[in-house]
Amino acid sequence: MNKAQKTTKHGGKRNGSGRPKSDSKLLKIPVCYRLPHWLVSWLRTQDSPASVLIESALKKAYKLKLPK
Repeated sequence: MNKAQKTTKHGGKRNGSGRPKSDSKLLKIPVCYRLPHWLVSWLRTQDSPASVLIESALKKAYKLKLPK
């Protein structure tokens, strides 16, 4: 049996395989901003990640809602 005739049950591209597509509106993009030293120091002492704290603070301060 040559390589063209040999079939396997694993590997290769398959329909439905892989990670499901996520909503592009909720995709998180890495960004870099300059913050005061005191704020960075405080963020680093918290149990939650800085991204979560900043996101929740901006939502609360500006009454932001998730896009539809």
